[in-house]
Amino acid sequence: MSQKQSHEMEGSLKECLRELSTALGNKDYHVQGDQITVHEGGGKELVISLVYEGDRKLGSLDLPMTQVNYEFNGYSDGEAKAFMTHISEHMLRAGGG
Repeated sequence: MSQKQSHEMEGSLKECLRELSTALGNKDYHVQGDQITVHEGGGKELVISLVYEGDRKLGSLDLPMTQVNYEFNGYSDGEAKAFMTHISEHMLRAGGG
């Protein structure tokens, strides 16, 4: 069963890839281009793909924005929700929330 979720992050593709890689910690993952694939065993695979959306104007600031798409394969609803909570908490600590 596959579940999909997405959200926006402030930052360039490079910045977002770095933050997501940090949030993944010791998980078994690899990065190829603008995509991160996480292998968790037991048939679970998470594919995170990033799409740069360009700059968003906020007053005199130009903020780079990136769409982050998550595809959870083999995860329960609770496991996917727990992962998204972990990512959200990490981004808040990192200043990206």
